[in-house]
Amino acid sequence: MQSYVSAQVIRQEMFIRWAIVLVLGAIFAFALNFWVFQAELSSGGANIAGGNPPVPVLLALILLLPVCRFLRLTKTELITFYLFAVFAFIPATLGGVRAFFPSLTTPLYYATPENRLKEFWYLLPDWWVPRDALVIQGFFEGADGRVPWDDWLPFLLRWSLFFIALWSIGWGIAWLMAPRWISAERLNFPLAQLPIHMVDGFDSRSFFSSRAVWWGMAIGAIPTGLMAACSLFRPMERFWDLGAYFVDRPFNTLRPLLIYPLVEGVGFGYFVPQDALFSVWFSYATLKLMNFFGIGILGLDVTDFPLPYAQSFGGYLAAAAILFGRNLKQVRQKDLMPLAMLFCGWFFACSWMVLSGMNLPLALLYTFVLLSFTATYSRVRAELGMPYTNVHPYGAQREFWHLFGMPTMIWLGGNRGLVILVGLFWLVRRFFLFQTGAYSADAIKLAQTLSLPIVKILAVSFAGFFIGLWSAFISHLCAYYLWGANYLEGAPGTGDYRTYEAAQDYRVLGWLLDSMSPASKWHIGFALYGATSIWLIALLRKVFPNFPLHPLGFTLGSAYGHHCPYWFPTFFIWMVKGIILHYGGLKLHRRFIPFFLGLALGHFLMTGVIWAGIIYPVIRRRWGYPLRILFQ
Repeated sequence: MQSYVSAQVIRQEMFIRWAIVLVLGAIFAFALNFWVFQAELSSGGANIAGGNPPVPVLLALILLLPVCRFLRLTKTELITFYLFAVFAFIPATLGGVRAFFPSLTTPLYYATPENRLKEFWYLLPDWWVPRDALVIQGFFEGADGRVPWDDWLPFLLRWSLFFIALWSIGWGIAWLMAPRWISAERLNFPLAQLPIHMVDGFDSRSFFSSRAVWWGMAIGAIPTGLMAACSLFRPMERFWDLGAYFVDRPFNTLRPLLIYPLVEGVGFGYFVPQDALFSVWFSYATLKLMNFFGIGILGLDVTDFPLPYAQSFGGYLAAAAILFGRNLKQVRQKDLMPLAMLFCGWFFACSWMVLSGMNLPLALLYTFVLLSFTATYSRVRAELGMPYTNVHPYGAQREFWHLFGMPTMIWLGGNRGLVILVGLFWLVRRFFLFQTGAYSADAIKLAQTLSLPIVKILAVSFAGFFIGLWSAFISHLCAYYLWGANYLEGAPGTGDYRTYEAAQDYRVLGWLLDSMSPASKWHIGFALYGATSIWLIALLRKVFPNFPLHPLGFTLGSAYGHHCPYWFPTFFIWMVKGIILHYGGLKLHRRFIPFFLGLALGHFLMTGVIWAGIIYPVIRRRWGYPLRILFQ
């Protein structure tokens, strides 16, 4: 009897502790969106809801560490809070509801007699978006904070089901693949190392008791601190363009050649394999040399040669084919649940597109691309741990038109189907679905590290995602109807960048329907080049284990096009890490781990918290020149 009572008490205590974790997670979701509303959406000083791992989540974890004993939270519960907060964070990012809302509303507001956006507006389903013109006008121009909830609520409830399907797809892919990545391939999951070390410490010492961590944090805060101080006196760019010094042909074809001080890339790049680091900057160098010889020497008249987005598009699909081929061959009975999640999410998303007016072939094609990109993006994060958000083919939405041509696209989807496709382009243009898959893979790694049941982590993930989604719905609609999309993030009446992207995609569709341009042989050729390169490198690594190129690193070099922001940090840490390994070996490499984690953390806190979240929103009207810093 006594043992039964003791078991009951233990269960009640565990229930209370887990309830505390969920309550803390919900408080975090509300506080995050309030902070984003007050600082990021109003001023655009930076993206607080950014960073990989997320800056606000790391800040919350730092604040919890001193009080975890008072709250009687174990290390397992702290990591559980971290995972809840991560999934609550994703909808508030630049790729979340901020990309979703403009895709529904821009066709009516930006319609003119010169474009076809009014026609596209009437082709959107009535159950997608409110049809009242005043509701849409208030969305862009503000309505003194009066949000028409009665108009929006039915649509948000329906779209919530679609977002749940996306969450199911991301989790299904990660759950299907990540256990083998952990057990069979022993991938490092670099971005999962920071929360583990923050909670667990180093060599039985707490994370913040290490001098190396504090030195790293101090140095990591310097670049943003210097740029912020200089912006008080003169305009500041967050990059240096070396291409500005190349003014004569053929060397001017190397422009742009941007150097970004992405300190997080140096900090987390320390955990990326050397072959992957080398492959990223080598691939970008190859891209620039191809441009130099193709345009500068041969004089080819091809826009954006050598078509980096097409290369990356093909490379991502090829990498996904390899990943699915490896994993689906080994499907076991215990994989039925992740397969069911993946299938149900895919089936719902595909059905949503068909019911919206898209023909089935185009719906199948688009969902295939989304699933493939999610799988490859998740693998990039699990194996390479690149701390950047935009490591997917950044211009992928335009490649549909170039690779298939308008006659084929109309045959696949119909005129209305193409409008629906553009309305859903935010999924491939931005990173909501891809981040969901990547953080799901990290969650599985953390669950196995702490011996947590994946089903329990799955429930925590869903709770965080759902609360975060509705918190983001509320905070963003309040911002739209207070300031208007035309002034969101400090935009001077012209609309924030997500609004511009959505409107431009509809305009491009109108131009292409008028011209009926065929498929581009150049784009097809370079997409095949990207795919072939990935397959060939993967084959060579299988035959020659020490082959210096990495297939995922190679495709990342072209993912962001000629404006790639992460080639230089990758090159820099490749050199630094190479020197450390050459002269000190693995022993010295391990000693520097706290320093480089602190380096990334210091940059995150200075950029995303101190500057973007506190200083700039408070004194922006008295600051000399605006300085907006985005986590790439």
